[in-house]
Amino acid sequence: MTHSEERTRTAGRLTRVMMLVFIVMNFVINMSGAVFGGILDQVAQQLSITEAETGMLSSVYAWGAGIGVPVFLIVFRRFERTVLLKCMLAATIAATVVMLHAESYSMLLVTRFIMGLTGSCYGVLATSTIASLSDEKRIGGALAKSIAGAALALVVGIPLTRALSGVLNWKDVFRILMGLMAAAFVYFMAALRKDPKPSSPSSIKSEFRFFRDRKVLLVLASNVITFTGYGAFYAYITPYLLDRIPALEPYMSVVLAAIGCCAFAGNLIGGKLCDRIGYRKALILGSLLQAIIAAVILATGNAGWINLIPVLLWIGIGWLIGLQTNTGINVATERKSSFMVSLCSSGGSIGSAIGTSIAAQIMAGIGIRYIIIVSVITSATVLLMGSLFRARETTSAKACAIPGNSVPAE
Repeated sequence: MTHSEERTRTAGRLTRVMMLVFIVMNFVINMSGAVFGGILDQVAQQLSITEAETGMLSSVYAWGAGIGVPVFLIVFRRFERTVLLKCMLAATIAATVVMLHAESYSMLLVTRFIMGLTGSCYGVLATSTIASLSDEKRIGGALAKSIAGAALALVVGIPLTRALSGVLNWKDVFRILMGLMAAAFVYFMAALRKDPKPSSPSSIKSEFRFFRDRKVLLVLASNVITFTGYGAFYAYITPYLLDRIPALEPYMSVVLAAIGCCAFAGNLIGGKLCDRIGYRKALILGSLLQAIIAAVILATGNAGWINLIPVLLWIGIGWLIGLQTNTGINVATERKSSFMVSLCSSGGSIGSAIGTSIAAQIMAGIGIRYIIIVSVITSATVLLMGSLFRARETTSAKACAIPGNSVPAE
C-alpha cells in the first residue's frame, strides 16, 4: 500500500493519536471554563476586584456557552462540520490572546463571553466528529474516552492549578492552555479531513416539534432550574469553604481533588440508578436528596469542619442529577434531535450563569454563607415539578388503560 493510499484509508476513521488530541482538547476547554473557580480568591486579589466580580468571569463564560451552541447549530447547520470545528478552535485561541492583553474588567468580561461561545461550539462539534469517525459499535466507548478529558480537568487540573498558584498566576495557566490549543489546531489542519459522513441539514420545523412534548419540556426546565442552584453554589465553593473553614487554606488543593472524586462517584451512582429505576424517578429522588443536603449545609454553616461533609455530598448528588437530565433529553427525543440535546447542554450553562449572578447579589447583600439558599429553592422546585408530572402521567395512564395492555416504560 502506497503512502497516498494509507492516508486515504485513515482519513475517514478515528486514529489513536486523533483520539488523544480530542481528549486533551476536552481537558483544555473544560479548564478554560472552570479554572477561575479553583483560584477565585487569588484572582480577585491579583485583579484588585471583589470575589463576586471575579465570579462574573465564570458567569459570562457560561452565558456565552449557553447562547452559542443552539444558535450556532441552527445558523450554520449547512456548513461542513470539520471546517467549523477548526474555525471555532481558531476563534477560541484568538479570544484567549485578547483576554491575556485586556486592560479593563469590561474587556475581560467580553472576551470571556466570546471564549464561552466559541469553546462550547467547538465542544459540540468535536463530540459529533468523534461519533462520525468512530466505528458504529464503538461510539459509546469513544465518547467515554473523550469525556475523560473533562474529568481530568475537574479531578487533576483545577486542584493542580490551586497547588501551583504560588508559582503560576492565572495568565500563566491560560498561556499553557493556549499553547495546547495551538498545537491541536495545527494537528487538526494536517490530519482532520473532510467528514466522510456529513449530517444532512435538519429541518427547523422538525426540531421545534419537540417543544410540544411534555417530557422534553420537563427535562429542559428541570435542567435549567437544577443548574441555576448548582451554579450559584459551585461557582463560589472555594471562597465559601475558606470563609466557613479558614483552616482549610493549606489543604484547598486536596479538597478540590475530593470534590472531583465526589463528582465521579455521583455520576457513577447516577448511571446505575438511572438504569434501575429510570431517569424520571432518579431525577425526583436526586432532587429530594439535594434539597435536604442543601438545607443541612445552611444549618451547619457555623459548624466548622462538619460543614465540609454535606458540601461534598451536595457535589455528588449534583452530578447524579445532571446525568438524569442528559440521559432524559436523549430518551425523551428518542435520540432523534441533536439540536434538543445541545439545547439541554446550553440550558445547563444558562442556568449556571443565572445562579452565579444571583449568588453574587446574595453575597453582596447578606453574605456568602447564604448562597446555598438558591440550591434549596431550585431542588425543591424540580422535586415538585417531577412529582406533579409523574402524578398526572399516572392518572392519565389509569384513565386510558385497557385490560390486557401495559403502560410503556420510560
